Amino acid sequence: MCAIFGIIGSYEPEEAKAAFGTLAHRGIDESITAVGEKCFLGVHRLAVTHVAESCTQMSLREGIRILFNGEIYNYQSLAEVLGIEAQNETEVLYAAYQKWGDGFVKHLRGMFAIAVIEGEEVKLFRDPFGKKPLFYTFDGQRCIFASEMKAIHSIVPFRFDRQMIPSYLSFQAPLAPRTFHRETHQVEAGEIVTLSLEKQSTVKEKYYTPLLKARTVTEMAEAEILLEQVLTESVSLRLPKEVKFACLLSGGVDSSLVAALASREQKVHTFSIGYEGYEKYDERPFARRVAEHIGSEHHEVLFGKADFLQAIKEVVAVLDEPLADPAMLPLYHLMKTVHQEGYKVVLTGDGSDELFMGYRTYKEFYDLEQAKGLKFKGWLQHYFKSHFSLHKEWEWYKRIFEESLLFRSTAEVFTDLQQNRLLRMNVKDNHSLGALEAYREEFEQSGRTSPVDWYSFLDLKVMLGNVFLRKIDRMSMAHSVEARSPFLDKEVAALAFACAPELRLTGVPKALVKRVAGKYLPEEIVHRKKKGFNYPYLEWLQESGELEVIGRVQEKMHLFNQGELEMYLEKGKKGMFKQHLFSLYMLCKWLENKAL
Repeated sequence: MCAIFGIIGSYEPEEAKAAFGTLAHRGIDESITAVGEKCFLGVHRLAVTHVAESCTQMSLREGIRILFNGEIYNYQSLAEVLGIEAQNETEVLYAAYQKWGDGFVKHLRGMFAIAVIEGEEVKLFRDPFGKKPLFYTFDGQRCIFASEMKAIHSIVPFRFDRQMIPSYLSFQAPLAPRTFHRETHQVEAGEIVTLSLEKQSTVKEKYYTPLLKARTVTEMAEAEILLEQVLTESVSLRLPKEVKFACLLSGGVDSSLVAALASREQKVHTFSIGYEGYEKYDERPFARRVAEHIGSEHHEVLFGKADFLQAIKEVVAVLDEPLADPAMLPLYHLMKTVHQEGYKVVLTGDGSDELFMGYRTYKEFYDLEQAKGLKFKGWLQHYFKSHFSLHKEWEWYKRIFEESLLFRSTAEVFTDLQQNRLLRMNVKDNHSLGALEAYREEFEQSGRTSPVDWYSFLDLKVMLGNVFLRKIDRMSMAHSVEARSPFLDKEVAALAFACAPELRLTGVPKALVKRVAGKYLPEEIVHRKKKGFNYPYLEWLQESGELEVIGRVQEKMHLFNQGELEMYLEKGKKGMFKQHLFSLYMLCKWLENKAL
């Protein structure tokens, strides 16, 4: 795990060194560069495997140089397939690339961002789910790539793309490949981007989709056996052998199951976070129960208003773009403690909700889909269009009756019509579908038709790939901690999408996961109602006066229609539109920090 950075083309040496230095927090154990007349490459290493060895992640072999950020969990078995005696992942990557070309990436099981440089051609590879970030800018004469945008921004002046505001307000983050910087792009999950200075061309290719259907599992008993097998293997592959690791433990079924499986191989340490005086948000009692059950050495971290306000200051400086997930602030605080206690790796339960239908709204959307079959819905369509409401249910029914796409990801916050009323720009109804068009096309080309498969696939791309994984990468790597997610394994995902839709979406959320968890966890943990990650963030923003930043940015940039903005602020005093206000707050806080 580390940061990678590179410039192919002309550059200023001191400027390149400074840009590379902005990524040092991602790899605190070793830094190495390779410098040429038209080439500056750098790696910051966080030593998790082969910790006693020097960095080999950037050696030149037969005219090929590979920069690698991440973990390849199956590199030893790949070495056997390739017939080599490899000492580390990088040696396997070189051999695999020489044997399979660009197709080598299909053989990897892990999380990664990889750059392959051959002369004036750069190939960028990102893992199937987008766990590890990779950004680039290319003007035909020079290519710059980096693990975080801040390295690119230190060389290429930031040009704010105001047209990305609707995408951010819709989905809590700008969706890849676009960013708030007009000249910077993000490599998408499961994608290869080839940049050629000689041809002055950019070519993109998808190498992975979870939608391929090699088999179908129709029996719950079989699915349970298979899930237990692949998840157990996935957890085992992700247990580091040379450094201290911990499991993040919320007391929910996903993180608890991961911790329980890990504890079967060795004694584990667990971390949970709580809010003193806010018992309705506090899940520490459940985490304690799990810790006692699996025999872990348990650590509890408190997060209060002062911690919250301090985290805001530090996180805004960390983020290269606004992110509207309030859970990132306590997560940042928790990761700081994890690092201070000497842990380099944490295991998380991310991915289970999206793969095994854990969100309550999935069932609500699925039930609503049935209304599409109404024969006489023309009157209802006209009625809903002429009686606007801010309530999300109004928007859902409108979509059903006008026969537009209902589910647009669990990440959706502002609807298009809400944005049209709020923003001083023309956001047409169904504008958000433009950002989802490529995902919908990929889904339809797969031949799948079930809404269940669509919900799961889209949330893997949007809620998980663009929001949650971005959050956990930035918050963990800010403290030089590597986060590993066993549910986000190609084999686990393949099983999930092999299951018949009725096995994934039942009357009980995540029924399949809970059947497996019942073998390892107390019944009250397996079957307790999902609370979600929540805490009094809006109350603290209001009490501290932090929301005043929205007014300051509005006075300077005039982004919003004043009357509609004031409506949201007033409703927020009654506890309404919490997520909407946090989205506006983070956008404005980021803009003020950028001094735009």
